[in-house]
Amino acid sequence: MDQYDLLALPIVDDKNHLVGLETLHQVLQPVKRDNPVFIMAGGFGTRLRPLTDNCPKPMLRVGEKPMLEHLINQFRVLGFHDFYISTHYMPEVIQEYFGDGSQWDISITYIHEDAPLGTGGALGLLPKSLPQLPLIMMNGDVLTKINFTELLDHHESNKLDATMCVRQLEYKISYGVVESEVGLITNMVEKPTYRYNINTGIYVLSPECAASVQSNIQIDLPTLLDQRMQLNKKVGIYSTHEYWLDIGQMADYQKAQQDIKTHFKER
Repeated sequence: MDQYDLLALPIVDDKNHLVGLETLHQVLQPVKRDNPVFIMAGGFGTRLRPLTDNCPKPMLRVGEKPMLEHLINQFRVLGFHDFYISTHYMPEVIQEYFGDGSQWDISITYIHEDAPLGTGGALGLLPKSLPQLPLIMMNGDVLTKINFTELLDHHESNKLDATMCVRQLEYKISYGVVESEVGLITNMVEKPTYRYNINTGIYVLSPECAASVQSNIQIDLPTLLDQRMQLNKKVGIYSTHEYWLDIGQMADYQKAQQDIKTHFKER
């Protein structure tokens, strides 16, 4: 279709009888994904005050849209439609903007935390009727181009109980590093570069892992993953090199305003 600039292709049998029609619109529709998506949007955003005095951080506009809408759109174009959003600080701002999600052809269920429960505690408030499929969970103050479908496929193909999405960070030392033991030099490295995997705040959890969090228990995701490892569950990583920005401080927010023009298309 792309090569010949066609909007439709006839489907014929071995006798050239017309049996169907494929349109460009149908071909471009993403495969529907029933995996639930859980977005954390309850933080106070204290490091972005005064911008967050009257607005929850995920609802701050980056370009023409709230950062939470950019994130939802990244999922939506990949076929995800079942969304859960945890709220705490100024929940009405989020709920009034997104409603039930029908304007975006998705379903949104709000999970309200009466008191902050950590990065993983809201899992205990999810309905028990969730589909028995891996759940994607992440912070709502992130801009990213990560392919969530590939992340999910990695999790499932490796039969993992939980997957943490990581990104490599390089840290260059501008001095010579001296290593020693009991007062004696064991090694000298001139201006080394160290590489670390950092947590992007994006996870895939098996239904059993997500359901293991009890209601109204305060827990962070790294603690939950550690608990699962103690039970000999397979907890792995997915390394990404795609665009990712955690909007935690004013400098990050200002960078996002520039990046949105080059990394994202309006949807």
